[in-house]
Amino acid sequence: MSKYIKSGFGLGLFAIAITLGMSSENPAIAQVRRPRQNIIRRWVNSIWGRRPKRSLGARSNIVAISPGLIDTLSVWHDKPMFLWHSSSKNQQGRLIVRERNSEETLWEQNVDISNRKAFYQGQPLEPGKNYQWKLTGTTSSIPWTNFQIMPENQRAQIKADLQRLEQKSKSLTGNTSEETAKIKAEYFLNNAINQNKEYLWSDGLQALYQVKQPSQEFIKNRQQLITNILTTNKVRETR
Repeated sequence: MSKYIKSGFGLGLFAIAITLGMSSENPAIAQVRRPRQNIIRRWVNSIWGRRPKRSLGARSNIVAISPGLIDTLSVWHDKPMFLWHSSSKNQQGRLIVRERNSEETLWEQNVDISNRKAFYQGQPLEPGKNYQWKLTGTTSSIPWTNFQIMPENQRAQIKADLQRLEQKSKSLTGNTSEETAKIKAEYFLNNAINQNKEYLWSDGLQALYQVKQPSQEFIKNRQQLITNILTTNKVRETR
């Protein structure tokens, strides 16, 4: 019996490979067009098991994760999410954003460091410009971290792709906000932005954290992805 199951699975993958090879559209968009193949495709290429190539850099009691620390400095979102890891509890901090090589604060916000994330709430950051962010706490802090908002010509193509993905996702019966978020995250994490095979990790993570009222299973998988990042960079995570 197992012999036939393995054979059927192999044929299924072969059929998917042929179909993908015949299509010139973006793989993430193609995934939405072929909902029946979603399960098999996720077995083969799941976002939850992804691990970054690039080191997170300096260590402290608070470890910065994104933007600007995994794979590339480039960020598609002009209102990025700031993500960090810390075992501290009930420690208040201050998140600061400024233009690179500037002493003037562009935006700042008080944060609870144990939340491990914060969304930028200021005016949209400008395409093509370089910025820095920093998190300071009562007992430790993150040094200035550089990132860049992608130039407008690159952002425009990604915006068009994401709009098509969202439209196709909404057209599928029973598709949830979690499914849409995973499709967007796959787009960011599976499509290199240059010949160096750099991926938009910061934007992929942001797509996953923008889900409102996520299920416990989704939260668990999302946290596993963060654990993969920390493990890859030899940072021990404590809960």
